Amino acid sequence: MRSVIGSVLVLTCFLAQGQKDTSKITFGAYADGYYSYYTGAREVAYQQHDCIGAFHNNFGLNIAQLTGAYESDRVRGVLTLHAGDIPAIAWSGTYRNIQEANAGVRLANRLWLDVGFFKTHVGTESFLPKDNLMSIITLGTFYGPFYQSGARLSYDTKSDWHFELHAINGYNLHIDDNNFKTFGLLVSHDFSDHFGMSYSGMAGQENVGQLDDGYLVYQNIYANLNYDKLDVQVGLDVATADQWKTGQGWLPGPLIAGLATVKYHLNDKFAISARGEIFSDESSINSLQLTPSVNPPTGRSRNVESVGMTVYGGTIGIEYAPSEIGYLRIESRILYDPQASLSSAPNDYSALEAGANPMLNGRAQLIATAAFFIDKTFKLAK
Repeated sequence: MRSVIGSVLVLTCFLAQGQKDTSKITFGAYADGYYSYYTGAREVAYQQHDCIGAFHNNFGLNIAQLTGAYESDRVRGVLTLHAGDIPAIAWSGTYRNIQEANAGVRLANRLWLDVGFFKTHVGTESFLPKDNLMSIITLGTFYGPFYQSGARLSYDTKSDWHFELHAINGYNLHIDDNNFKTFGLLVSHDFSDHFGMSYSGMAGQENVGQLDDGYLVYQNIYANLNYDKLDVQVGLDVATADQWKTGQGWLPGPLIAGLATVKYHLNDKFAISARGEIFSDESSINSLQLTPSVNPPTGRSRNVESVGMTVYGGTIGIEYAPSEIGYLRIESRILYDPQASLSSAPNDYSALEAGANPMLNGRAQLIATAAFFIDKTFKLAK
């Protein structure tokens, strides 16, 4: 804990040197714990396709994070360190415990250049439950990017338009794994106090899913509507890939992931929510599903195949938020894969023995999450 706080202080003090204008330092903390139960799962086994409440019949920690940020008229920076199931499952490599760490300078009025590690700029949902209408994230979010490293050029207009250009090392990468960079774009606009839309995308040569230095184009568009007691979010991801290195050309089926979420606030403390989702990636552009190959005479597993998938899902939930800085949510999701041939895994399924449960043709999850988050800003006078 001392080393985390020390790192944050070093970052903020370094950025503050030489600044004479009014500036501010922000400290934040967030913890999200859970209990999760899955149908047809082995005890305390990791569940395929999840990083929120990812272990069956288990009390766990989705995420715990600490943030320090400095902002002035000319420079800014942020450092967020995290631990828990989300970074353990979705992050990899040396920098697993760093969610974001970047510093920026203002090049002109409203124009900023930031360099370092970032949360992804692509997607409808955040990977942080507190920033979403529901705690469980969709398969489209789980199989989408979580983080990136590179440079970001951002510009805000007086009319609530926001633009970003990104040059990054790659899809879910801190260190580049080939000789090519990936480039991204984000455009968002608040049309009113109640309605906003965003488009984001990235394109580049990647090693992800089944791709071997294939060219990946990943795009997302979403809309948020907030009116009175009703929150609505609709989003769509579309990705295409060209496996030109192996002579396959454009893979036959694009990745398509969609979601529609509705949340209704019964009063100041209680809300109910519902969501439908689809995730279709038959070409395994950025996902793999572990499926047992069954020997028909015995009905037992011979090996494990990695195949594409199309999965449908439905989620319902209730939220109790006695304060603006915390909540308790109870949610249930059903996922269904109509192409899966089995309703339960064979006893000798090797992936199960290794501690990973497959989502065969159907799976239900019940999860309770409790979260606490706080941000405190200190203004530094001239």
